[in-house]
Amino acid sequence: MKPLPTDAAFFQSLYEFDSELFLQVKAIGCLRCHWPLDTSNYSRKLRGLGEEQTLRFSLCCRQEGCRKRVTPPSLRFFGRKVYGLWVVILAIDYADQLGLPKKLLRQTLARWRLFWQERLAEASPFMKWARGFLPPGWIVTRTPQSLVSAFKFPDRDSWIPLLKFFTQRS
Repeated sequence: MKPLPTDAAFFQSLYEFDSELFLQVKAIGCLRCHWPLDTSNYSRKLRGLGEEQTLRFSLCCRQEGCRKRVTPPSLRFFGRKVYGLWVVILAIDYADQLGLPKKLLRQTLARWRLFWQERLAEASPFMKWARGFLPPGWIVTRTPQSLVSAFKFPDRDSWIPLLKFFTQRS
């Protein structure tokens, strides 16, 4: 396994993609009341490669009484999980090589494996959608590694399209 690129340019490209998603969601406005959305970013600890605080892009409806929060998809974050998307993808099969804490291996990895088994089940909404983007006859197992290989992983440049793919239907 080739490790995740850890250079500043890689993480800058993730940040820039998240910025683009943020601007796209902001331009749409509130889906509930159609008022403009205001920036409502917050600091979030992103685990997996250091424990630094990172800005999580978020928006909030301007209309009093609505104030619906909208958090755009992200290549850096994986929904409400505290680990980055790349860590969740890799940890299923490579937790020991990533040097993740032993406590995480027992508890969190069991939840992540269950998550991926459900998500990658043949009849899941994600897999029905994903089939349109995979080569014909692609065999998907119940870990993300089967999908990762479709992106020519571990090629360094395959990380961005891979993370975009998983972000599409998170």
